Amino acid sequence: MLIMDLNNRYDIVIIGSGLGGLACGSILSRKGYKVCVLEKNYQIGGCLQDFKRDGVLFETGMHFIGSYDDGQILNTLFRYFGIYDKIEVKKLDINAFDVYCLNGKEFQIPVGIENFRQKLFDQFPSEKSAIDIYFKRLIEIYNSVNILNLSEVWEDMPVERYGVGENVYEFISQITNNEELKNILGCFNSLYAGKKESASLFIHSIISLFYLQSAYKLNGGSGQIARELSDVIVKNGGVVNTSSKVSSLICDDGLVKKIELENGDCYSADYVISNIDPLSTFNMLKNANLRKAFISRIEEQKQTISSFSIYIALKNKVLPYVNSNYYYYETEDIWALNSYNEDSWPAGYMMYMNKSKEFDGYAESMVLISPMKFREMEKWYDTFVEKRGEDYLNMKSVKQERLLTLLEKKIPDIREFIVNVYSSSPLTYRDYTGVREGAMYGVETDSRNPFVSQILPKTRVRNLLLTGQNINMHGVLGVSIGAIHTCAELLGINNIIAELKTYKK
Repeated sequence: MLIMDLNNRYDIVIIGSGLGGLACGSILSRKGYKVCVLEKNYQIGGCLQDFKRDGVLFETGMHFIGSYDDGQILNTLFRYFGIYDKIEVKKLDINAFDVYCLNGKEFQIPVGIENFRQKLFDQFPSEKSAIDIYFKRLIEIYNSVNILNLSEVWEDMPVERYGVGENVYEFISQITNNEELKNILGCFNSLYAGKKESASLFIHSIISLFYLQSAYKLNGGSGQIARELSDVIVKNGGVVNTSSKVSSLICDDGLVKKIELENGDCYSADYVISNIDPLSTFNMLKNANLRKAFISRIEEQKQTISSFSIYIALKNKVLPYVNSNYYYYETEDIWALNSYNEDSWPAGYMMYMNKSKEFDGYAESMVLISPMKFREMEKWYDTFVEKRGEDYLNMKSVKQERLLTLLEKKIPDIREFIVNVYSSSPLTYRDYTGVREGAMYGVETDSRNPFVSQILPKTRVRNLLLTGQNINMHGVLGVSIGAIHTCAELLGINNIIAELKTYKK
């Protein structure tokens, strides 16, 4: 019989302090559970982490959110999590929250589904039928998701979701032959790393409508979400421990009985919720009866592309602030950004600015993110932050220079405006967030085989639950709803939905 260590005994132990883990901790601690979050790094947040250089705050991942107006889904979820009134946000430009530039031609995406539809009507008057079909299908798919509409879930409901097995590129190609319109309708693929041959119409629909309904910049940085969720947990009697890397989950009789840390500390809990990569979770399990076929499927799951990013601190009062996200493509094809060779990189980038707090109307910094394949990092797979060698630093320097050169096509004088430039690679993202292969959007979904990427929150280890971007869907919406589904294993999904309704304003 396994002897349990009662010195660190909790109702719930959560491994990893990304959005999913912290949201679960917030929900469950407010329900009276004694919660402990264990984070391996010194800073909480996972993909929410931010950092300061030259007195300027930079985000490492998330920088804007959608559907945050009163009555919209993320507004309701953040109220339920207890953090809505603590988050500092500002609306992005309602006429152009996103700007896409393909082959030198720009298109501005306005906030509002009807605004976007009307703009497309104006630009493509002969394509009204195709545009109507497009939005009708996206809205149909969005409305089919119970949690997004706060409608009850019944046990006999079909598991398969509308649009999951449909390919978005094929759908768009069937309704129009206009190449420019096809690019614009597919533009949100940059937010989920979609590929022509495999992008899911379901994912495309949810993400597109999520941001079209409203778009907000995180003025206080993405880390504020993690800090406020942590505060909720602590205020409700829980603890959030950093520098606490879990090494093993010791099982007995189909249950996790002991959580061992790398430093030798031990914890026990009625339930364990893992917010880290599922494969890493399963590799920690000792004496667990997991099917080899299941582990093989997890090992073989493809990860979405990673990224190379540069963080630019700017001189005062030199660059006017633009309140939009900007997507630049060297190619004429919106789907081709991830297709490059070593000589052609970068094929484009996503860029956003941070507004100066001292000088109104000017930017104090900007960030560029360009897709980059993790396999380019093979030489340094087994290295760690700040200890990768001169050849790695040289590689980063070359990549940084290439991105700056590409940025000059948009802002010719950019080098004169710069105080400092910092950069991160797929390895940086992997090591700070714990995401396998530094994947920007977690596991790659495939419309041709939609269930290959699906992992449920409930596992064969009866008191082990999963959450995070690989469980439901990536992004602030996907992970927040994933946390709801994880907590529903303890609280009941319809109980949560009923309570969520009371938070809708």
